Amino acid sequence: MRETPIQVAYPSVDNPNLRLALGACRFTARPGEGDEWVAGTYSDPTDRRSMRIVEEDTGVTITESEPSFEQIPAVFGGVPRYEVEFGKQRPFILTIETGASDFDLDLGGVPLSRLMVRQGAGKFELGFPHPNPETMELLEISSGAAAIEVENLANANFSEMRLSGGAASYDLDFGGVLSRDAEVSIETGISGVVVSVPSSTATRVVAETTLGSVDVGDGFTKSEGAFSTGAALSGVGPVLRIRAGVRLGSLQLRTT
Repeated sequence: MRETPIQVAYPSVDNPNLRLALGACRFTARPGEGDEWVAGTYSDPTDRRSMRIVEEDTGVTITESEPSFEQIPAVFGGVPRYEVEFGKQRPFILTIETGASDFDLDLGGVPLSRLMVRQGAGKFELGFPHPNPETMELLEISSGAAAIEVENLANANFSEMRLSGGAASYDLDFGGVLSRDAEVSIETGISGVVVSVPSSTATRVVAETTLGSVDVGDGFTKSEGAFSTGAALSGVGPVLRIRAGVRLGSLQLRTT
């Protein structure tokens, strides 16, 4: 199995878009310390999906010659693997479009102005162990039959977050430091959604269900049609406002 180096320099445009348009794969990313925008390796055990780096007016797209958006059985040699580091020198937009894939992203300290994820199936793990130094205008995640786990979302420093999905499971941890008011919209079908927030974060959750269920843990008080933390009731700090439309699944609210 051959490894192909990945080296992408920052383009000349401001706020460039890094687009990942990938078929079934395993993708891991971490913050980097070098001068490059993207650095890492690509390996394909099947030797049938060569990687392509396409320069565009607004940024760069990393894709494959013939990306497959279906799961590739192990009998055919497994799936391609990406191991990359993202640069921290300039703000950028990150767009991810993928099929039945396994993503593991550590974006702590990476200056993202926008993050958009569209995943068909598989597993998606995303974490912000360190604050985003850039104000993120929008964090948007849409998925089909995927398992989504996100940690320390407050550190993403977003103003607006939108999540939509079908038959999936979502574990959303809003840990970290909330530095500004933030709006979150969740719209799912037959899904299980777990929302966890620190008890010290001022949070108001409006739950909208059709045939779904809501399980509210300790730390929330129902007031004026919303479930609020004690910090929200006392008017302390910036406010995280969440509207959760879980139509046919379950919604769990937890404090940490």
